[in-house]
Amino acid sequence: MGYAVETVLKDPATISLDGVSVDTKNHIVTLTGSDVTLDGYDFSLDGGWQVRVKASGSRIVNSKFVVGSNDLLPIVGSPEASHLDISHCTIDGAEHDPPPWGTMVAYSGVDLTIEYSWLKNSGGDMIQQIGGTGSIVIEHNLIENGGLSPGTHGDYTQLEGGPFTVAINYNTTLQSRGTTQGLMTEYVAEGEIGHNTMIGTVSYFVSVDLSSIRTTFTVHDNYFDPRGYGFAYPSRNTGTPNDSSPKSIFTNNVNMRTGVVLQDAVRR
Repeated sequence: MGYAVETVLKDPATISLDGVSVDTKNHIVTLTGSDVTLDGYDFSLDGGWQVRVKASGSRIVNSKFVVGSNDLLPIVGSPEASHLDISHCTIDGAEHDPPPWGTMVAYSGVDLTIEYSWLKNSGGDMIQQIGGTGSIVIEHNLIENGGLSPGTHGDYTQLEGGPFTVAINYNTTLQSRGTTQGLMTEYVAEGEIGHNTMIGTVSYFVSVDLSSIRTTFTVHDNYFDPRGYGFAYPSRNTGTPNDSSPKSIFTNNVNMRTGVVLQDAVRR
């Protein structure tokens, strides 16, 4: 996960691409041109950089982020952004809770994909969707240790806006310290959380908000090692195995400590 160790990372201050502006004083790279790719940059240099996305078809790949003395949120997507793809990146919050949202990826646009990346040591949340619509794809990532800043309430995912179609699949989540919830899905019209391996002291690994679901949301084929309160967050408005709602479907979620399978009984 993350960028390959043999990658020779470049200094963001040297970026010279059409549709990209570089503010070396404030350590901010802004993408305003469509279909721009930032490939192989070390955004941890000089106290940490921020990438602001204000365009469509942007890609941030094979790069390194560390929140440092500048306390900059690593990746911010504005409402003008669409189809942002973050791939093969390492994003280290270094236990910071950077303003204004206290997360590592904050996106307000349409369609977000984060894949094959290592997100770790967030002071607050890992990924926030703040407004916007479309699809959210979070797949093949290592997500490790959120909510490390004192007094924060971290989530691996926090979604606002929508409606969203969500695919959160084939990730590994690890939590050994801090205070966090897991994969939270609010304002979701449909989607799935599947084939994830979830380990550690997360309060609840998943949460399915029934109030926004238009078709169905499936939680399936996950393996979890619970050291918190449980697998699925239970409340009047969230789905759990064997709830009464046809909108939430739970199948083959395996407790790795006991072998117990959490899933719905056959509905007639």
